Amino acid sequence: MDKVKTNIRRGDSVVVIAGKDKGKKGKVMMVNPEDGTCIVEGVNIIIKHKKARSAQQKSSREKKAGPIHISNVQILCKCGKATRVGHKSVNGKNVRVCVRCNEVLDKKFAKVKEKAKETEAEATDKEATAEKKQPLKRREVKHTAESKVKAPAASAKPTVALPRKTGGA
Repeated sequence: MDKVKTNIRRGDSVVVIAGKDKGKKGKVMMVNPEDGTCIVEGVNIIIKHKKARSAQQKSSREKKAGPIHISNVQILCKCGKATRVGHKSVNGKNVRVCVRCNEVLDKKFAKVKEKAKETEAEATDKEATAEKKQPLKRREVKHTAESKVKAPAASAKPTVALPRKTGGA
């Protein structure tokens, strides 16, 4: 079988659009482009029976997600709807975008874009604070120095100075 070109990657949120689990949403755990399948968390649950190999072991039934064909899932956009995937070149990088709202679907690119916005905002904040903290000119200097020595209270008792001993006899 030929390798299928996929627009779905591990970690994407998808919704099933066909089959017994139609309408279920989940996160893609694995993509196999050679088979054209993907494994979605909580979708196409199969039961694997495990037989006890010795007297100490117990037989069990394991539930796990089985593969589902890629054509039966669509990516969920941030706008909350299942959508097809388009491709665009943004800032010199090819990214996946939502066909409905043109929102970038690649998480790594979105994080880089958010960091760029944050650094840009910080730079504008620094410029604004730099403008505010310019030194005052000579005529604009404010007299803020006040006397730090406390004046004696009016009701305090006057202190009497005692004579000092001199080092004579």
